[in-house]
Amino acid sequence: MIELLLSPDARQARARAGTPPVSHELWRLRGATDDLRGLAVETSFGHALGLELDTELVLLHLQPSLDALLAYAARLEAALRAQGWQRVPSSSLSSHKECA
Repeated sequence: MIELLLSPDARQARARAGTPPVSHELWRLRGATDDLRGLAVETSFGHALGLELDTELVLLHLQPSLDALLAYAARLEAALRAQGWQRVPSSSLSSHKECA
């Protein structure tokens, strides 16, 4: 899905590199019907905040730095939780708990 958002030049560069974009889950929230994930995405342009609703990328917002991305993601999570979204443990945390 991220590939559709990249310019043709960026898609060609990524295809030559052969590496998919790297993303890290920052948080996961449950709404009335679907889950929303906040992602830190590494792109060929730098870092971006990705929002994924029910496994579909709905927003990719480039950020000037990783610190700015994390601050923006934290503010967005707090605003969504204030509107009733519920925090869901991330899959990486739950898999760690199962191994322990």
